[in-house]
Amino acid sequence: MSFLVKAKDLQKLVKEKGLPWTLHHLQESYDKKEITPADFSLRDLVTHTVDSGGEMIDDWARQRRKGGHIVEAAHAVDTSAMSHITGQLFFNAIKEGMVLDQMIGDQLCSTFGSNIQGTELVPGIGGVEDEFDTNVVQGEDYPLLGLTEEYVQIPAAEKKGGILAITREAVIADRTGVLIERARGVGEALGIRREKSIIDVVIGAVNPYVYKGEARLTYGDGATAGQALGFLNEATAALVNYTDIMEVAELFYAMRNPTTNEPLGHDPDTVICCKNLSWTAAAVFHDTDLDLVDRAAAAGQIGSHGKNRIPSSYQCKILSNEWVTQAILNANGGAGGITAADRDAANAYWFIGKPTKAFCWKEIWPLTVEEAPNNSEAQFNRDIWMQFKGSYKGVAGVREPRLMIRSDGTA
Repeated sequence: MSFLVKAKDLQKLVKEKGLPWTLHHLQESYDKKEITPADFSLRDLVTHTVDSGGEMIDDWARQRRKGGHIVEAAHAVDTSAMSHITGQLFFNAIKEGMVLDQMIGDQLCSTFGSNIQGTELVPGIGGVEDEFDTNVVQGEDYPLLGLTEEYVQIPAAEKKGGILAITREAVIADRTGVLIERARGVGEALGIRREKSIIDVVIGAVNPYVYKGEARLTYGDGATAGQALGFLNEATAALVNYTDIMEVAELFYAMRNPTTNEPLGHDPDTVICCKNLSWTAAAVFHDTDLDLVDRAAAAGQIGSHGKNRIPSSYQCKILSNEWVTQAILNANGGAGGITAADRDAANAYWFIGKPTKAFCWKEIWPLTVEEAPNNSEAQFNRDIWMQFKGSYKGVAGVREPRLMIRSDGTA
């Protein structure tokens, strides 16, 4: 344990070393996991970092004042140490809650900063293959490569957040650090909300894909009205062995640039599935010795009892969590074309491609924690001693659905 673990040491450190030094080493100890927010209670922090803090809390608890003297004394001295230390502990607790072990959202999309809070158009460069077919004669101008109407639409950003208010009564009652620890729940709720919004877009439960002004499904058969634009990125192969990867990969490689009709030039690098299917996916991609099930094929039977046949350059990372399963179940029968009436059906779904190229996260501001200033009107009128706001503003979007394939695992 760090020497900073005891609240009673903090006031001495602030006086001897200064507030910046104390805050730096408090954060350092937190980062090294030598301390946790639960090591501190608000009651102890007020008691040991505010002059006459213990008397002030006792006075609060007795629901009386001693002629205002204690309140004046507390305000006559600098209370910034308590404010900064408490703020840092709450900040760490909320931020830590925003990132859970099973969150995969940031690996499913690429983040780009934007100051356009409404709908945003992302243009593409088109028509270049015809220009490059012509030799540039010495002394002549190079052809101009302009922006065309080949664009996709990124939705308007959404703002999510809330305020955690710490009342005077909560300070009195918090003897064990539970209150600071529970602040983690604010960050956790925000992080989960963002995670789910990304997964909904990736699996096709939510379809923000708008190409040249026309709304389309992210996954489709390439022919049905309202689905994809002339390409097939939906399959039915169950993930059993390498032949299923071959089948779905053929769809991926058959994709063409809509402007140039050239191959997209990417290899799949990620498989997304439910936790249940991740065991099979890991075996298919990473086991070196496989007993493969015989499968019917046009030329006869495929039978193999040997090494993994997936090329070494084709080792996709496998991303899964329970939110994927939940999102598929919630999308059953919806507009996204997902049919999964139970967990078995949901567990059969899998996705393969290059999600960071296919999907994006438009970010106005990231997951952020802010503390309200001291001596606010809320503190005086409603005994709200501290306030912390957690928020983010952004939205998930689809940039290129040709770089993902979805299979429902029914065949």
